[in-house]
Amino acid sequence: MQIDRKMLDSLLSLNDRQLQALFVRLISESGIDPAQFNINPQSVQSIRSAISNATDEDLTKIAEQYEANKKGGRR
Repeated sequence: MQIDRKMLDSLLSLNDRQLQALFVRLISESGIDPAQFNINPQSVQSIRSAISNATDEDLTKIAEQYEANKKGGRR
């Protein structure tokens, strides 16, 4: 997965429901049970804040962790 500023901007343009659905899909694909997260409107705002404040180094780490979890079938 390639994560860059353009992708982050497109994520920030999603409405709350779309962003929440995408987040649930990504964590599911990473091998994490979405039921472990109680996603509510405040959670979505926290996600938006994290996306807005992510550095290039953060983006690299996130992409690496996502790929490792996806390949490793983390349970």
